[in-house]
Amino acid sequence: MTKNIKIILVSAAAAAILLAAVFSAMKRAENSREEALGWSEITAIASARGAGEAASEVEKRLSAHPNDAILHYYRARLYYEADRGNEALGEADKAIKLGYAQEISHLLKALVYGRLFGDRVRQKELASKALSYDPTYDDGYIVRAEAGYALADYKACAADAAAFSRLKPGAPDGYELSLLCLERLGDYAGAEKAGRAILKIKPGSHAAQWRLGRIYADQGLHKRAIKKFSEAIRLSGGRPKYYLDRARSCEALGDFSCEAQDYSSAMDWKEVSGYASYYYLLGASMHRIGELEYGLEAADKAVVKAPGDAANYDLRGRLRAELGDSRGAKKDFLKMVSVSPVLKPEADALIEQLKKK
Repeated sequence: MTKNIKIILVSAAAAAILLAAVFSAMKRAENSREEALGWSEITAIASARGAGEAASEVEKRLSAHPNDAILHYYRARLYYEADRGNEALGEADKAIKLGYAQEISHLLKALVYGRLFGDRVRQKELASKALSYDPTYDDGYIVRAEAGYALADYKACAADAAAFSRLKPGAPDGYELSLLCLERLGDYAGAEKAGRAILKIKPGSHAAQWRLGRIYADQGLHKRAIKKFSEAIRLSGGRPKYYLDRARSCEALGDFSCEAQDYSSAMDWKEVSGYASYYYLLGASMHRIGELEYGLEAADKAVVKAPGDAANYDLRGRLRAELGDSRGAKKDFLKMVSVSPVLKPEADALIEQLKKK
């Protein structure tokens, strides 16, 4: 065998070994991809078979790969979603120590502190740390904006929400927080722009319609506000806040029938009907449109719920007087004085008017 032939054979053998190694590496990589457990697979398992099964799958993988950082991160997310904050923090710290993506793990800790523990200062700090690893990490801005809103740092909130929207313009989250923060800052033009951006992405957002209505109402643009409140009511089927806000705008425009109807509709919700103040508003609006019996019924409930409020006796007394119940009206005006003596001159004048009837 000549020297050249030997060299050729040796080279061929080396090439064959190298090719086999490449194929072996490719096979291992393929097997790794097939065996890899992604978050989408975990959520699919949770959706199909329950959160417990998803957690069991992660535990099974961790028993075989105890130092797999991403598995610890997944376990941290599962703990977070189960409201187990301390365990979530522990697993996130393991993922960080094992070198998994720092920004994601720190942001998960931010969510735990903010949403589970109510520590918005820590949420803001950890979101900032996540962004220090990756300034283009969109979720870092929205989580920090959320913390800013909760801390009443509306300027910072608006800036972070805008940063998120620049990075992720097709998502409504940034515009929603922008609207909230800009509204608090009194930047109505900016808030309106954010609201319109939300509606381009989510045309059926009744919340956006309602908030635009509030922005217009704050500026005294009650006709425009009523249109937005009405659209919010149509889209949602009705929410108490929507009716209450439309009632106020109707009152501002002198449309007392609309006002009374909306206060009446809002009473269908316990969070409204449980308060004397709303019965007072309902009674007063019914009084304005001449629905005295309905007004008296509401005033009665206001008195029962808040017997220490002189305004309730004043309203009921006026309604009783107009219904011809002078004795009942006088009792209410005297009770009004006993609750609030400073109102005696007003009560005396009302009692004097009763004598003329």
